Amino acid sequence: MMWPLNCAAVVILGVTYAASAPIAESTPDPKSLAPTKRVLVPKLHGPVSIDGDLNEPVWAKAAVLGPFYKNDGSGREREQTQVRLWYDDNALYLGWTCKDVDIQATFTNRDSKFWEEEVVEFFVTSKDLSRYFELQWNPLGGVFDAIISNDLDERGVSKTFRGDWSYTAKGMKSAVKVKGTVNNSSDQDEYWQVEVMVPFADLGQPTPQPKDVWRANFYRFNRTKGLPVEELSWSPTLSPSFHQPSRLGYLEFGR
Repeated sequence: MMWPLNCAAVVILGVTYAASAPIAESTPDPKSLAPTKRVLVPKLHGPVSIDGDLNEPVWAKAAVLGPFYKNDGSGREREQTQVRLWYDDNALYLGWTCKDVDIQATFTNRDSKFWEEEVVEFFVTSKDLSRYFELQWNPLGGVFDAIISNDLDERGVSKTFRGDWSYTAKGMKSAVKVKGTVNNSSDQDEYWQVEVMVPFADLGQPTPQPKDVWRANFYRFNRTKGLPVEELSWSPTLSPSFHQPSRLGYLEFGR
């Protein structure tokens, strides 16, 4: 999420966070950057239990996103991040698999500052880039959901953004599976997974039609004791902030 580090003044639920430099001053013109990522999201059918396992046959037919890159464009991730993605008549499904030798998390309350530890994040909008949903999940099953309003300049670069934390994705379901011991850096962990169902109703939209295109991105904060924090993206914003909606990738819905 990177709330306090990337804007001169971001107002969130009445609280103002100061930062070292305005977003726009440290961000290149989007027109000068390489194109953002694009994926065809298959429409699938089959039984699925939201339990964190990703073992139902339908997941094997999902679109696969990866690898992830450092958000500033400086290289590949240390450990593999993969997202599986599909939809049906009612919902969008995400299956995250995060290789992780040192799983770090303590927060469990909804809408905690999960980005201060380890978390995966999903930004998505079907329409205007100045308003999008931000959803997060951490290794302990913690959930964050908010609606972001982003003030963009004439180039489409973010100037400031605000988060409405009162929003709740009431129908969303998620579950986590962990292979390792959370918050114990003295041993070596393997991975954590998150399985998610996001009803289209929670996003204020009907079921997409084939060839409909939404904008979205997928992010991860990866922490390992003794190593720099990794701020990772499927479609890197190439700026100090995840909140550059012009860099959201394209989700094209298939048949």
